[in-house]
Amino acid sequence: MEPMGGDLRSGLWLLKNFDFAPNGQKLGNGRASSRAVKYFKIQVRGSTDFDPLDKKLPEIADAIERGGGFLTAIEVLDTRDDLSAISDSVVREGFQNILAARRVLRSIAELPTSLVEDLRAAVNAPAETATKRAGSQNSELVAKRAG
Repeated sequence: MEPMGGDLRSGLWLLKNFDFAPNGQKLGNGRASSRAVKYFKIQVRGSTDFDPLDKKLPEIADAIERGGGFLTAIEVLDTRDDLSAISDSVVREGFQNILAARRVLRSIAELPTSLVEDLRAAVNAPAETATKRAGSQNSELVAKRAG
C-alpha cells in the first residue's frame, strides 16, 4: 500500500510505472524503451477491530492481513498521465521528490564521492531528525478529525 500521501478527505494518490523495458534499456529492435507513468487518486474503505489512529499505514495493512480487519472498497477517483496535472501541491511535490530520488539512485555511480558520502550520512541519520513523508501529516490530522 506504499507509497501513499495526500488528504484522506479527497482520496490518496498512487504512482504506477508501466515499464516496457527496464530504465531506458534498448529493446530487441534497438529502440529505447518508452516509460509510461500514471497517477491514481484512490479512496480505500475498510473496518478494523483495533484503533488505527495511532498506527502508520504499514502497521494497519499488516494487522488487516493478520485478520484484524478487512477492506470493503478500493475506488479509483481520478487518474492523471502527467505529474503537473495533479492540483494538490503536497501530493505533486511528494511525487517530485520520489522521482528525484529514483534519478539519483540510477546515476549514483556518476556522482562525486563527497556528494555520495553526504547522501549516505543523510540516509543513516537518526530517525528523529528525518522529516515526515509528504502528505503523512495531513492524512493523520484528517483521520483524527474524522473520528
